[in-house]
Amino acid sequence: MRESWLNSANEALSSALIVLIPLSFVAGYFSRSFMPSLKWTAPHMLFTIMFTSVWTLTFRDFAQVKNYGKIFLFGMTGQFILLPLVAFAIASLFYGVGADYGVGHLCVAASPAAISTIIWSSITGGDIVLAIVLVGIHVLAIPFFAPFMLRLFLGKSVHFSLMALFVKLMWSVFIPTVLAVVLYEFFPKRELKPAFAIWAKLGMLYMIVLNTSVAFSSVPLTLSTFKVFFSVGLQVVLSYVMGALVGFLTGANRKQRITLSYFMGMKNNGAALVMALSGFSLGATLPVALTIMWQQPMASVFDRIWRRKGS
Repeated sequence: MRESWLNSANEALSSALIVLIPLSFVAGYFSRSFMPSLKWTAPHMLFTIMFTSVWTLTFRDFAQVKNYGKIFLFGMTGQFILLPLVAFAIASLFYGVGADYGVGHLCVAASPAAISTIIWSSITGGDIVLAIVLVGIHVLAIPFFAPFMLRLFLGKSVHFSLMALFVKLMWSVFIPTVLAVVLYEFFPKRELKPAFAIWAKLGMLYMIVLNTSVAFSSVPLTLSTFKVFFSVGLQVVLSYVMGALVGFLTGANRKQRITLSYFMGMKNNGAALVMALSGFSLGATLPVALTIMWQQPMASVFDRIWRRKGS
């Protein structure tokens, strides 16, 4: 009875995300005076979100990694080639590639895939193992790829610590995943899944409020801001569409196509911000900050689309 109630509550929360996510941005805006002081909670929240998102995975599930060859190759090709080309085209069209805002677009494209890829794959019914593999490998490849990409398009590059990204990947993805898998192997409590799924969604909403409050603490509301908001939205939408297209071209199954959509659409804005501040100007951070306000709402839209297609 309790599990049935939790399942119903989880489904209701999933359906409400398309409304709750925009409301979370509003909450983030109005809490911008005090929420940024809670940034220290982000790594710990990501740990718990990841743990609850992968609950019910087993070591046997990871054996399917050997079947991901073509899908993995196309997914990485999309990240390393298609997304930079989309960013380059949008930057050229709206500002010029070397302009501050154009640089910000390219920093977003050069940043690693976000952990939200895994979370949304879990929410929508994607291939969680594929999401873990794609995000993990992409994060580790970024320190080598990003400097090359930025130098190619901008004639200037940045360098950042592989160790810092590795530590974040370990804490946010690897450790909670292994812990959840080991515990589930010994205590296969599948009835915990609905409660964990609710916690993962609530945690994600908290992270949206937190990230939005941080972004709005430095984003000026001017006419140029709305222009950048539009161009960033175009980039994010095209990134999601590219992910769906890559999934279609590879002949991937439904779960894999869901994951590829999120893998291409969700970017680590923290890493993009580091790139913009490390090698370029403060103006380059605006597209990065505004990307935060597009990625999660678009994820909720794609979640709704995939759910309707599956019904």
